[in-house]
Amino acid sequence: MTRSIIIAALFSFALGALGQDVSSVQSCLSSIPSLVVLTSSSPGFDAAKQPYNLRLSPSPSIVVTPTSEQQIQSIVACAANASLSVSAKSGGHSYAAYGLAGDVVVDLGNLKGLTLNPDGTAVVQTGNRLGDVATGIFNQGQRALAHGSCPYVGSGGHTLYGGFGYFSRIGGLLLDQVVSAKVVLANGTLVTASNTSNTDLFWAIRGGGPSFGIVTSWTYQTVPAPPTTVNYQIQLGTLSVDQLVSAYLAWQSFASTAPKELAMAAVLGASGGTVSMTFSGNYYGSASQFQAVIAPLMGSLPSGASLSANALGWIEGLVALSGSNTLSTAQPDTHDTFFAKSLVTSSPSSSTSILSWINYLATSGTSSDVGWFAQVDLYGGAISSIPADATAFAQRDAFLVYQLYASSGSSQFPSDGISFVNGMLAALEPNPQGAYSNYMDPTLTTAQWQTLYFGNNVQRLQQIKAAVDPKDVFKLSEGF
Repeated sequence: MTRSIIIAALFSFALGALGQDVSSVQSCLSSIPSLVVLTSSSPGFDAAKQPYNLRLSPSPSIVVTPTSEQQIQSIVACAANASLSVSAKSGGHSYAAYGLAGDVVVDLGNLKGLTLNPDGTAVVQTGNRLGDVATGIFNQGQRALAHGSCPYVGSGGHTLYGGFGYFSRIGGLLLDQVVSAKVVLANGTLVTASNTSNTDLFWAIRGGGPSFGIVTSWTYQTVPAPPTTVNYQIQLGTLSVDQLVSAYLAWQSFASTAPKELAMAAVLGASGGTVSMTFSGNYYGSASQFQAVIAPLMGSLPSGASLSANALGWIEGLVALSGSNTLSTAQPDTHDTFFAKSLVTSSPSSSTSILSWINYLATSGTSSDVGWFAQVDLYGGAISSIPADATAFAQRDAFLVYQLYASSGSSQFPSDGISFVNGMLAALEPNPQGAYSNYMDPTLTTAQWQTLYFGNNVQRLQQIKAAVDPKDVFKLSEGF
């Protein structure tokens, strides 16, 4: 028998075994009262397994939409007994579509409970997206959390991997605001993880991702919503490469000593055959205080730089960042076809590195067949004030975090799109030491993602995984 025939026979056997397992788990799931179970023959299955990133093609066998924690416990038990893997989808915005990676996908979209308690803690089920969370806690008590700007991002994965937003320099990452969590483990039990209960699990799910269980709810410690958000943007006009480098270095230098009340981002893109760059962010204080704080930066930029700023309320400030005119997630989510990478730096980049990077953007970037942007966010402040071993989040010393993103919209992603983004990173930093796991890159090797995303925390995360999920029910390509 030839080698190819043997491989084909083994593959056929594996498919047959999987089919038997799927049939077995489907029968088990059908015994759970009121549970909606979708398989490849079900209307709506293709839509249920469609990823946010249309470049990818996840292939789960079953998608279920529970309405309770008890149903999730039973789902996990059914799948584990049939040796099928399980993944949970909160908002579905994983760049690598990992919410759809399991044989059985648990869509948490029906778990929408959100309660603000008198002590300022908020119990948030993980079917809530960030827009739901922000409006819910504000409407119930004028409270706030630090989190990302896109209303449709799920509260589950966003918290599991970090949860950065403009308010994070004051409030920390979203995971830093977690007091406790309810988690369904691989054996089907529902436990509470906190600083006093299941402490290793609590450490792991704050930065280590979804490999350890399904978080059904988070309890966050909220803060009073700041009364004023100054949303600002600095336009630079058309600049040469050398002028762009000079402006970026001035922004980077200013950022290194900026007060924690100032959130800062640089956004670069292609515009009219050249590279455009804008600076934007929020200031959490009065308009007059903002003008005094931003003045030194404006004085260091090219003479054509123009500043616009608006003093807004908390919710209005979130809307201004959202790219929409509302935080509501009532309308269907949109999709994109893209590839992204990230870079975490712990100190300012050299002028040589920035020149190399902007030269690449001005040549390869302006002739690329994909739309692209690069966003650079300032970390520090409350993020870096937390000890490196307090949670599984490994990037406490982050200074700037770069997101490098290329999209083909609704069209097929071009064959050279990934190499273009890889080139963006290589021109900036050929030997990266850190990356942000909420911008997950599925092309990394095991050694690369472990080092870049989790650093010195890998060994402890592996030990916790072995303890809570020894049969790898929550299997993940870039997970433990």
